[in-house]
Amino acid sequence: MKYTEHGDTITLEMSRDDYEGLLLMLGFAAGAASRKGELHTYWRWIDFVNRLNDGNPRFTPYEIPEEFKGARP
Repeated sequence: MKYTEHGDTITLEMSRDDYEGLLLMLGFAAGAASRKGELHTYWRWIDFVNRLNDGNPRFTPYEIPEEFKGARP
């Protein structure tokens, strides 16, 4: 993996395997929040996954319910 900074922008370069592992870990985090009934946290994780995949032609974004939109930390 490779980490670079340019001002306020951080770029992570990783293998497809590492990326798939990252998505799996984010899924576990979202699932844990959901299981605990922390819906705002759950939807923040889902929003993060959507933003992480912005521009990815192989990704279909999750639809965030209106009451949870903009619930970023």
